[in-house]
Amino acid sequence: MAVTPKYDPNEIEALRLQVNELQQKLESYRRIKNLGKLFLTGAARAVANKLATRAAAPVALGTGPKVDFFALNPNFKPYGIQLRAPQEPAAGRRLKVLHVIPVFTTGGSQQLIVDIIEGLSDRIEHEVLVRVQHPEQGYVGVPVHHCPSLREPGEFQPFLNRIRPDVVHVHYWGEWRHYEEWKWYHNVFQASLRAGCQVVENCNNPLMPYLHEGIARYVFVSEYARRTFGVAGRLNQVIYPGSNFAFFERAGTVPDPDTIGMVYRLDKDKLNESSIDPLLKAVQRRPGTRALVVGGGYYLEAFREKVAACGLADRFTFTGYVAYDDLAAHYRQMAVFVAPVHKESFGQVTPFAMHMGIPVVAYNVGALDEILVSPDVLAPSQDSDAMADLIVSLLDDPTRRAAIGAYNRARATELFSVETMVAAYAELYASLVPADVSVTAA
Repeated sequence: MAVTPKYDPNEIEALRLQVNELQQKLESYRRIKNLGKLFLTGAARAVANKLATRAAAPVALGTGPKVDFFALNPNFKPYGIQLRAPQEPAAGRRLKVLHVIPVFTTGGSQQLIVDIIEGLSDRIEHEVLVRVQHPEQGYVGVPVHHCPSLREPGEFQPFLNRIRPDVVHVHYWGEWRHYEEWKWYHNVFQASLRAGCQVVENCNNPLMPYLHEGIARYVFVSEYARRTFGVAGRLNQVIYPGSNFAFFERAGTVPDPDTIGMVYRLDKDKLNESSIDPLLKAVQRRPGTRALVVGGGYYLEAFREKVAACGLADRFTFTGYVAYDDLAAHYRQMAVFVAPVHKESFGQVTPFAMHMGIPVVAYNVGALDEILVSPDVLAPSQDSDAMADLIVSLLDDPTRRAAIGAYNRARATELFSVETMVAAYAELYASLVPADVSVTAA
């Protein structure tokens, strides 16, 4: 007997579109209402003066969070983006792309931007716009503009007039519940579309995209993300994030057969307080096993305290934040990579491990089954006991570990290389620009 679906997918999609439209209409209403209040209280002149001042200098450097980041992370150093020598375009002028992202710290979405820049800097000019100037700016070498707040789209227009990008490439992770960030994105989108820029939206995180009929392309980082968050009838495309596999090599080293590891920003977007549990349980069950936790963030101290409470502090190493340049050295120590995330639309840290021939054990969430394929390395979501069992079984079976590692390396090389990704973005940009702009060298 046929089973009637509990939910109608078409109805859900229609509701998502209505929610997106209502959010944007509500923002317009709020702006008009706020301006009306200011007018009625006699502040119109002050507002006009302030707007004039902001228009003269729309992008001003802020002080950023008052945190002595480098005192807490003395070994951290930003990655210097490797720019190629500019080449004369085949015709017309070079394309200019403005990448938009809230922060330019070390992370997967930011690394995607860096890889695009490094791969196409000989043919395309790139600049970056951020909302928050974090003390840990993970990358240096290209112009980074700080625009901390936008109350309405018009405040962004003078900046666009000055920079004059052909493509505004927005790397989106806005959510209505984080209103100030959503509003910042909203104003960037609206201003860019009004200015006639081609707008590309990268949907790197497992979130509903910002929807507007003027957006030229929605790029998703996996088929899972496209199926789950894409809207039918829009210009949706999947481009897997690529990795610089020349950097992520074993370099003749052999991993410690008793070391497991994870590499993440230890924050709430992908992890939770129980994400350390699979590593804890594997170390408890297998004497001699050690764990390497690479990354800093919200859960760092909580994880350390949990490990210490179990009496295992001497068998865990917590590095805190590390620079991109230092990541490969940490991966080389690992016999098994652990991905204990509660959501994942792609996750570049996994292909890094795959290309280095490291077996990956993960919770079966998001795109991880699409990336890893084999069900034998996937545990049910949040089942830390099952994941610990998978880790221990791989540590105890070096032959199987080597076979999975070889498969991972071949799959990563075929699908997740930076060269494949850069070629796809070059083709995308070329499809959007006018005749007087070139993305090919003479």
